[in-house]
Amino acid sequence: MKMQKKTEERLEREFLALPQHHIDTSVILEPENTEEGRACRRYLKRVGKKYRCVISLPVLGEILMDILSLETAREKYIALDLVDGIIAESEIAYYTPKTIGKLLLEIEELDTRVEPTDIEIFACFVEDGAKTFVTLDSKLIHNMRLEQMFNIEIKHPGELI
Repeated sequence: MKMQKKTEERLEREFLALPQHHIDTSVILEPENTEEGRACRRYLKRVGKKYRCVISLPVLGEILMDILSLETAREKYIALDLVDGIIAESEIAYYTPKTIGKLLLEIEELDTRVEPTDIEIFACFVEDGAKTFVTLDSKLIHNMRLEQMFNIEIKHPGELI
């Protein structure tokens, strides 16, 4: 019993020592049959082994909106089951924002090209203290202003495989 508990505690410490990434909606929803989708799936297979990943409440909202836009209940069920499987298999955690109001304004001022929902997602990432944000959004990838201001990295999933 004690040996099993020590092993579980060691595994937990090792898992928590992995670099933490926040991932954007696109990393989860990009279809597997595209080049970018294949990069996302390869990246997600490394999560839990090489990285720890988190998705924020705004990401979950975007995923849900996308699923609810499908036409039939069957399509919605299949999509929800697929997303749930990705999250469970990759051991992705959730993040709920605390006080991101000032961050929203800072991010908006730094780069007016960033979409409002992306500002919310990015603010959650910064508030949580992770150092790497993973996205397919070309407006965000290696955005020098944001990277320098918050001392973080914004990467394409293909860079992490």
